[in-house]
Amino acid sequence: MSEPPYPTHAADWALFLDLDGTLAEIAPNPDAVHLPPAIVVCLERLQAHLGGALALVSGRPMDAIDRLTAPARFPVAGIHGAEWRDVDGRAHRVPLDPAMLDRARRAFGTFAAEHPGTWAEDKGIALGLHYRAAPSAGDAAAAMADRAAAEIGPSVAVLRGKMIVELRARDATKAHAVDRYLEAPPFAGRRPVYLGDDVTDEDAFRAVNARDGISVRVGDGGAADGTAARYRLPSVTAVHAWLEALERHLDAADAKA
Repeated sequence: MSEPPYPTHAADWALFLDLDGTLAEIAPNPDAVHLPPAIVVCLERLQAHLGGALALVSGRPMDAIDRLTAPARFPVAGIHGAEWRDVDGRAHRVPLDPAMLDRARRAFGTFAAEHPGTWAEDKGIALGLHYRAAPSAGDAAAAMADRAAAEIGPSVAVLRGKMIVELRARDATKAHAVDRYLEAPPFAGRRPVYLGDDVTDEDAFRAVNARDGISVRVGDGGAADGTAARYRLPSVTAVHAWLEALERHLDAADAKA
């Protein structure tokens, strides 16, 4: 798998970026993740080059994304698309009553208390259980989440990512988030480009591929892992270098226009 190409014109692209493992190095605890200020500035400049067609798509809640990118504020889709902010700054969320998750919330908390090294994250309209510090608990965590989802019913689904299992609205996917942005300006009519590192990004890769877009897997592996991505960048550091080179590319293209 090769590195992704660059656009001929800035107006050709709509850029979508995952956060943890793509823009920022993964940390043992999500609160320890750091986004370099220089990359935030680079994203702001790319957003300007792209006429605003840049969005962050993450499993994190929107307020957590905003803390990482402060003082900048981008269009963001949080909790895998369960909530999102459009280019006009309006916030939206899927119609899921947080009270529906109360029983599951207790189950996640009990599991974390009984399994040292795991950590339950309450996102309001979604629940996460991290087991990076206790990888052997992963299968048990997934089984617990499956039981919790079955008790709630078809409105929710379980998503298993890198050392985390999540319970969220069935219609909250990163593919839905990308498709939603592409329905309206300034994203509409552009070729989508999506960078992500996790199994949680695979549906977005497929959505982008269906639109003749550019899907980029970040990290080791590639087609051998069964990814739908068509291009690869080997690390977060490589993503930063690629974004900075993209900015220079667009600077030069603008200078020639």
